[in-house]
Order: sequence, then C-alpha cells, then structure tokens
Amino acid sequence: MLRIALAEAEIEAVDLGIISAGKILLYVTGTTEIRVAYTRTDVSTTGTSYFTLLGGSQYLFDVGPDIGFLSQNQQLYFVSPSGANTLEVWVADTA
Repeated sequence: MLRIALAEAEIEAVDLGIISAGKILLYVTGTTEIRVAYTRTDVSTTGTSYFTLLGGSQYLFDVGPDIGFLSQNQQLYFVSPSGANTLEVWVADTA
C-alpha cells in the first residue's frame, strides 16, 4: 500500500512498477479531485489530456506489462488542483 500526500497544485510523479499481471486499486481519500496523466504537462493547469479521479472514489484497473491502459508507461503524474488530498494505491499482482 502506498499513500501519496498531495499538496494543492503540487505535481507528484509515481513509478508504479507493474511487472506482472494483476490489479491496481486507487482510492482518493479526500473530497477534492485528483488528475492523473502520463506527462507532467498533461496534469498542469494548462493540461488537456488527463483522467480525473473524483474525491472519495475508488477505481480498480486490470494492469500488467501487456494488458490494461496502465501498461503503456509505468510512471504516472498526479496533482490535486483544488486542495490538499491523499491518494492510496494498492498493487495486487502475481510477482
């Protein structure tokens, strides 16, 4: 389990290191949204290509070197644009 404390508007890079098939669970513990993208520019205030994780929500993805949308890159960028927040990440894989 990884807990990422996000200060408002501070971009954090996280290497998820998915090396085998499994699942990843993302949980936004706060009430504000978190943006996630493959590049620092995409989660910036001028970014346009990001995925929004809604506050208080949980997301479950299939992941691995050859499956799922997270297989393309291992490093992802996260930002909480409108207030401090915490993101919990749990990787359940076969490695």
